[in-house]
Amino acid sequence: MCNKISFFIFFFAAMIAGCGGGGGTVNTSRVSRQDFQSSQEVGNINSRLLSQPIPANTSAPDGYLIGPADLLEIKVFESEELTSTVRVSSKGEITLPLLNSIYVDGLTARDAEVKIENLLREDEYIDNPHVGVFVKEYRSKVVSVMGYVNQPGVYELLDRRTLLDALASAKGLNDKAGNLVYVTRTEGDGSKDTYLVDLDELITSKTPENNIELKPGDLVFVPEAANVFVEGAVDRPGAYPITEGKTTLSEVVTMAGGVSSVADKGDIKLIRNLGNGGKEVMDLDMNRIRKGEDEDPILNGEDAIVVGASSIKSFIYGFKINLFGFGGVGFEPPR
Repeated sequence: MCNKISFFIFFFAAMIAGCGGGGGTVNTSRVSRQDFQSSQEVGNINSRLLSQPIPANTSAPDGYLIGPADLLEIKVFESEELTSTVRVSSKGEITLPLLNSIYVDGLTARDAEVKIENLLREDEYIDNPHVGVFVKEYRSKVVSVMGYVNQPGVYELLDRRTLLDALASAKGLNDKAGNLVYVTRTEGDGSKDTYLVDLDELITSKTPENNIELKPGDLVFVPEAANVFVEGAVDRPGAYPITEGKTTLSEVVTMAGGVSSVADKGDIKLIRNLGNGGKEVMDLDMNRIRKGEDEDPILNGEDAIVVGASSIKSFIYGFKINLFGFGGVGFEPPR
């Protein structure tokens, strides 16, 4: 009889320890499943993103304006010695044999041809010169696409390009990408403007006006998806991706399968990382939140939610007593 009682107490203690307070380690198999679901969401965005035709960068339009870092091929048809390949300096100048420095920033290729022909004629090097200017590398009109995309890099901006064009050129988002995209633009006075775009809303055409037309020098950055961690008395503890500034505590608890049968809905803890090792712990009541009596808090990346368990519920749902023969105890783990 004593052995049976000890057996009962042992399982009761083990069950309480497993369900109470949310302590312990995260179930890695569950986290992997959530990672897979997040990957599917990125895949859905990519399928819509990459279905768009990517404008080809085969050649610059006639109105392309030469700028710093462009690589120019200069052909003087009357003199092979004067033909050269030069890169435009940060000051917007090129250096040619005999003519030294020539300012070409802001000129079209045809404008540069005329300017060089006039200089050769004025200095009496060639009576009737014919010059061809070809842009071999378009480095002054580029945008940078960085962060969690499949092919980060610098992309030419020879014609009208939008945010979605740039992301499609970078082969879409990778599996760790979030839904938010930052576009940083440096203005002429050196100041910087940053635009925040919800990519999911943009692609579903809920906010088509946010498909920003890019300008040379823009930086497109796709950050990693923000995650929050859910532990304790929920059906699927683990890490869940959120949209910072939008996703609420109730939504994340739903992502985690909802509270389990042993949960104490009045014992919810939101643990917030304040940086520099600081943390804030907020005690919340899910019942009051669902009734609208308390605010449903907006979550930040790296927040942790711990759903407490009721000891009484753990006992009721975790055990059933089966009387057979001389009596015995059966154990059924709580759902």
